[in-house]
This record gives sequence, structure tokens and C-alpha cells, in this order.
Amino acid sequence: MWTIAMKEILILTLFISGIRADASLNDLDMPSSNGRVPSFVTPGQTYRIATGSTVVLPCRITEPGSYVLAWKRGIAVLTAGPVKVTPDPRVSLLPASPGTSSLPGIPGFAGGSYSLELKNVRPHDAGDYVCQIGTLEPREITHTLEILVPPRIHYVSHNGPLDVLQGATVKMECRASGNPVPTVAWTRKNNVLPSGERSVSGLSLVIQHADRHSAGQYQCSADNGVGQPDTKHITLNVLYAPEVETERGTVHTGIGLEAQLVCIVHAEPAPQVLWFKDTAQLGTTEQHASHSRGNRYTLVIRNVTAADFGNYSCVGSNVHGKARGHVVLTGVPGLAVFDSSTLSTEKDIYNISWSVNSHAAVTEFRLFYRQQRTPHHRSHHFESNNTMNMGHRSEWNSVVIPGSGVTNPSMQAPPPFPGVTKQKMWYVIKGLQAASTYEARVQAKNSHGWNKMSPIFHFNTRANEMENMVEPSAQPAVYGSSQTGLFPFSSSANLIAPSYYTFTIIAIAAAAVY
Repeated sequence: MWTIAMKEILILTLFISGIRADASLNDLDMPSSNGRVPSFVTPGQTYRIATGSTVVLPCRITEPGSYVLAWKRGIAVLTAGPVKVTPDPRVSLLPASPGTSSLPGIPGFAGGSYSLELKNVRPHDAGDYVCQIGTLEPREITHTLEILVPPRIHYVSHNGPLDVLQGATVKMECRASGNPVPTVAWTRKNNVLPSGERSVSGLSLVIQHADRHSAGQYQCSADNGVGQPDTKHITLNVLYAPEVETERGTVHTGIGLEAQLVCIVHAEPAPQVLWFKDTAQLGTTEQHASHSRGNRYTLVIRNVTAADFGNYSCVGSNVHGKARGHVVLTGVPGLAVFDSSTLSTEKDIYNISWSVNSHAAVTEFRLFYRQQRTPHHRSHHFESNNTMNMGHRSEWNSVVIPGSGVTNPSMQAPPPFPGVTKQKMWYVIKGLQAASTYEARVQAKNSHGWNKMSPIFHFNTRANEMENMVEPSAQPAVYGSSQTGLFPFSSSANLIAPSYYTFTIIAIAAAAVY
């Protein structure tokens, strides 16, 4: 009669050869004590395990008797009975508590447990693992092992900086692998995408008509929920000719002060920026100095003299072209700002007030006012730059009001210290119509000339009966474009002597230019 050890060796040989034991061999099987056929307690399952982890594939049977169990993967036998067949050191039978075996001399598996342990799993370990009972008609369960692999970006269309010309179409690609298949998303560092979105998904990102606002560091990120996302970066540089804008088109200053003229220049590659007065290029002298910080280029004029007033320009250039910005340096007053209420407390009188910033004492004001014209009387040629349309019932009334200047004994001019001087004036207009809307504008003059005409200001007189008057918006109704140069008087303009007015100067020492 065969010994148990001989039978074990023979069955192991047959498993390794891929041949099942025949009927005559199974006739030698020793059935369980109650004569029942063994069956599986654990069902086949699918395990999703991250790479690098350890997995235990369970296999428990009832009534194991003397039947031999084996683990197989495809045609390869991993274990047969207690014998490990595969040379892979990561594979082992899970140790069990000592138990009794129906086959004397063979280590037993407690409770019919025959679990397989696989350590440090790798992507190639994915597949089907079969636990088989060596009966006449072999019985088996199958576990499917799916290995979860963290995302990895294996292709990026551009590894270094990507330089494109302005207006070009840009396509950036990013491909990744992993299990499950990762999703690729695009973002831009410290900014939204050119489309305005914070993130878009897809293997590629396309930018149409690239401009300087499209430049930046783009990031593609691959994520599949396993481990940490993988990221790659592409730096996009858009090459373009300089684009120049001035911080202020007109800079007001005074004699002896310091003036700063500023141009904002965007360009790639970085531009060379030169400053000119009229057509003469300016260099660095004791009086002139230029410096830059980022895209901000500044010309500093120290100890301003009358000869410094005039037209300046900054010219930015690089290999893709050049551009110019223009700045006017002047000593004339700034635009007048009206600060009186838009609703008069009287039906035929209005107290109008305004202020101007000037580094020199204002010597004269010109106030223009008229009743607002109805739409069918409005002229399309009204106030085109330096002209006013006089005549009809909407003609302009003009008032010349002297400022402090050097003739006003109550004021000292110019101020004894550098600084912006806010100079205020008010004037009482009489003979107005009740419940009417009027328009007003004003100009100011100092020793350097007349400033630009102020925007139009609207005010309203009170009705005869206050309850019939609808109060307008609390916000001043001001509109109109600034005018250039002196305002010429028409022969039909009315020169009205001021009924009474007040002139006030407020010195602001902290500001040198405005």
C-alpha cells in the first residue's frame, strides 16, 4: 500500500507537469472520516491592491481529508500541499496555528485554511490565482488580482521653456499611465487659464492667438486616486514688440520741485527704454535720471525750471519692434473740480464753488454758465476742443474772476515751500430762472498759462413752490471731455462783473506733483 509521503511526492510531480492525477491514483485517496467530499468555504473574489502592498488570497475548505491543495497561476504551480514550488521569495503559504491533519506526518492548516500571501506586489502580478483541490474532478476557486498603480506622466510635449510669437496658436500635450487610467488636468500657476477657467481636463491644452496675457507657468497633473498625483510644468513665453502706456498723460509740477514721468512698458524679451524731450534723447545728468522697476520706467527731473516744461516721450524697443508713449510736463493748474451742491436753495440765485490744484498762485478764473438746452436745441458742434457755440437762448455767459496772484494783498504767492496748493473759489450767480437746470465750466490761469477746460457741471434752481420741485440725484451730474489750450471768448459772450466771491488757498506740502 502507498505511503502518504509517496502519494504527496507523486501528486506534486503531476501538478508541476500540468497533469491531473488519474482515476487510479484517486482510488488511493483517503476520504474524510464521514465520507463527504470537500468543498470551498471562501468564494472567488477580485482584489484591487496598490503596488508595493501585501495581499493574502484566502482558501478555506471543509472536510480536507487527505486531498492535496495547490495554488496555480495559469499553468504555473505556485504551491502543492505544504510545498512551495515557485522560486519567487515574495510568495508564501500563510502560517496557520498548529492543527491536526488526517494525513500523519504532514503539517496541517487550521480549520482547512490554505491561504496564499504575496508581498510587495508589482503590476506584473495582476491576473487570476486558482486554489485547487486534487479530487477526481478537481474543484477550484479563482481570485482575480488587480494592481493599482499610481499615476506617472511619461510624455510632455515641451521639457524646457516654450517660446512663441504673439498671435500664434499654442498646443501643449501631457500623457500619463497608471491603473486606473489617470485623468489629466491643466492649470496655470497663480493665475486662471486664458479661457478664464481655473482648470480644464484633457491630454492637451490649446491656446488660440497667444498674447502677453497668455504667458506663464502651466501645469499638467495626472491623478487616478492611487497615491499622489504626478505633475509636470511647461513655461510659456510669448514674444512680442513693446506695448507702452503712460501712468499720467499730463504731469503738473512747479518751479524748483521734482517731477516724475512714468511709462509702463510690456515686452518680451525685455525692452530697452529711452527718454526724449521733443526729439532730443535724455541721458543721465545731475538734473535727469532714469530708473526702472519691473515694467515701470521712470524719468526723474530734479529742481524743475521753466525750460523743463514741454513734451516728453519714452521709447521702448526690442527685436520685435518699438513703441512710444507721450507725457506732457506742465506748470499750469490742474482741472477744476466743482464741490457745490447740485440743488440751489434759491429760485434765482446759485452759489457755485470749485477748487483747483496748482503749484503757482492762480491769477485768474473764467467761469462759463448757461441754461441747459433742450434736446432739439442741442448742437452737434458744441464744445469741440476749443470752441463754444454761442447764440440762441442757450448762449454761454462768461465771468472773469481774479485769483490771488501777486496782486491780492491778503495772500502770499507763490507758496514759500514746495507743494501742491489747493486753491478754492466760489461765486454767486444771480438772475437765474426758477426750476431750471444750468451747465457750468471753469478755467484757471497761473504764471505758466491756462489749464484745460473743466468737464461740464450741472446744477438746478429751486422751484417757486418747493413741493413742485423733484430733487435730483445726490450725486453731482458731471460729464464731458477735457479741453485743450485756451478758451477763446466769443464777441457775443457776456462779461458779468462778479457780485461777490471768495478765494482760498490750502497748501499741501506732502505732494510735489499731481
